[in-house]
Amino acid sequence: MPAKKIATVIWAREVKLNQFLARELNSEIIVSYKRKLGRFDLPALFRYAWQFFDTYGKLRSIRPDAILVMNPPIVAPIAVYIYCLFNKSRFIIDTHTAGFLDFKWRLFHPVHRFLAKRALLNTVHNYKNLEILEKWGIGNGYVLPFYNPEKEEIYPEEGTALDVRIEEALRRDGMKVFMVNRFAGDDAWQETIETARLMPDATFFITGDNKGRDIGKIPQNVVLTGYLEHAKFMKLMDSSDVVLALTKREDTVLWSVREILALRKPFVTADSAVLRRYYGETGIFTSMEPSDMRGKILEAYKKRLEISLRMDEFLKKDVLRWKKDIKHLKNVISS
Repeated sequence: MPAKKIATVIWAREVKLNQFLARELNSEIIVSYKRKLGRFDLPALFRYAWQFFDTYGKLRSIRPDAILVMNPPIVAPIAVYIYCLFNKSRFIIDTHTAGFLDFKWRLFHPVHRFLAKRALLNTVHNYKNLEILEKWGIGNGYVLPFYNPEKEEIYPEEGTALDVRIEEALRRDGMKVFMVNRFAGDDAWQETIETARLMPDATFFITGDNKGRDIGKIPQNVVLTGYLEHAKFMKLMDSSDVVLALTKREDTVLWSVREILALRKPFVTADSAVLRRYYGETGIFTSMEPSDMRGKILEAYKKRLEISLRMDEFLKKDVLRWKKDIKHLKNVISS
C-alpha cells in the first residue's frame, strides 16, 4: 500500500513546534498567516478570510489523504473540515492549551466539539486537556507532549547578531536572566520586573512586543528586547545564565521549556500540577511572588550543573517516548 500523503496546516507566526511534528510524519507544511496588508493591521475577519482561501487553494494543489491542523485559531480546523467534506481526506486536530482555556476560544467550544467528533484523532498536549475532551464525549483523544529538539536543530547559524544595546547589556557584570514573554494575559512580566528590583546585580532580559502596553517605570537592570526573531531569541537565551518560563494559566505546558532543555539551561517555571508532572525532574518551580522568584532564580543558578545532568537523563527517556507517539500517529493515519 502506498504511503499516505499528509499535509500540516498552521495559522500562526511561530511554527517550530508543529514543523518538527510535520517532519516526523513526512508531511507537507502549509503556513498561512496574514497579519498585515502593507503597513496596516488586518481585522481578524479579513485575516481569517484570506487564510481560509489560501489554505483551501494549497490543499487542492497537494490533495493530501490526511491533514493535521493546528488549533487555535478554530477557523483553521473549520477550513480543513470544509475541504474534507468535498474531498477524500481525513483530518487530525492538534489543539494547544489556549484552544481549551482562553476566553475567546472557549466561546467556540460547541464548534470545536462538533469538529472533534468528526476528526480521525484529537491530539492534545497534556492530561488536563485530555480530560476536557473526555467530558465532551470525545473518545479518540491522545496526549502528544512536545518533541524535544536537539540544540543544532534550533540554534542560530553563525553570524546571527544581537542588537547593540542587548550586546552591551550582556557585557555587564552579574547574572543574566532571560524571560520568555509575549506580554500576553498569562505572562508574569510584572512579577518579573518586581523580582528584578530585588536583584539589582543581575540583568533581566524580557522578550516580547510591548507596543501598546503601559509598562511603567522599569529598573535599570531590565532590558525590554522587543519581539525577537527566533534565531536572535535562541542566541540570547543561550547567552543567559537562568531562564524564566512562566505562565499564569493553569493546566498549561510550555513549548519554550523544550527549547530550554535543548540548551541545557537551568530554568524556573510556574508551580502547577501540569508543569510538575511533565518537568518535575528538570525544573525549579515558583509561586511567581517576587521574593520567591528571587530565591528560585538563585537556586537554579547554584544547581545549574546538577540540573544539566538531570536534563540529559530526562531527554534520553523522552526520545523513546517521542518514537512511541509518532508510531501511534502513523498507525492511526494509515488505518
